[in-house]
This record gives sequence, C-alpha cells and structure tokens, in this order.
Amino acid sequence: MSVILVEELSKSRSGKHAVRKLAFIVSKDGGVRKVDCSNGEEGVKTYAKGWSRVCNVELKENEYAVQIHLVRNLYGHVKGYIEVYDHNGNMVFRAVYRKLKIRRSHGHLRYAWIVKRVAEELKLPVKRYNLGVVV
Repeated sequence: MSVILVEELSKSRSGKHAVRKLAFIVSKDGGVRKVDCSNGEEGVKTYAKGWSRVCNVELKENEYAVQIHLVRNLYGHVKGYIEVYDHNGNMVFRAVYRKLKIRRSHGHLRYAWIVKRVAEELKLPVKRYNLGVVV
C-alpha cells in the first residue's frame, strides 16, 4: 500500500514565518533514508514564497514512513509534529515538538524509537523526550 508524503519549504512574504515538511523512511533495523520527492507532483504550499511537492511512497512490510512538519515563528522558535505511518498507510504514532521537547500525543509506545531515530538523524535540538513510560 502507498503512503502520501509531502515535502515543503516555504516562508511568508515578510519572511517572519517559515514552514518545513520532510519525509523519511525508517526500516526496522534502524536505517533512515530521506524520501526523494523531486519528481513528485506540485502541492499547495503554506506560505507565499517557496515550493511544495507531494509524492506517493510504496513501503515494504518492515518499513515505516515518517512525516515531519516544523514551523518557525517571528521569534525563531520552532514547533511542529512528527507522524509515523506503517506499511498500510495508518498513522501509528504522533509526537509534538515544542520548546525543544518531544512529547507523545497519539499512538503506541512501541513506535517511539522511530521518532528518536529520526530526530537524531536530523540533528534536531532536543532537551527532553517525553514519549511515555514503557512498562
């Protein structure tokens, strides 16, 4: 089954706000690769300047798709969310990123390692993870 992922880089006319959407594929062994949406169709961008592309990705049974959505505001603060999709296209985990912290907002804890792995790969500055307690 395919998963629809978006890649975007746009900013407002004044340049005070910017959005960045990234797409990754993570395998069960921990390998992370960026999705190449260069040949995807053009999507609707959030702000006036920039670009957006939408692409369909076919996943194998041992792979997960990760969609990252980050917004930078007037003061340079970044917030957003990270969503994990399984090979059937179902969202299985969602975490929010605010104030340099990543917190689980939806999904099962067994997928938390994917969010950590992608944050490390991106070198996203994280002070603390609050992904839930594994019992």
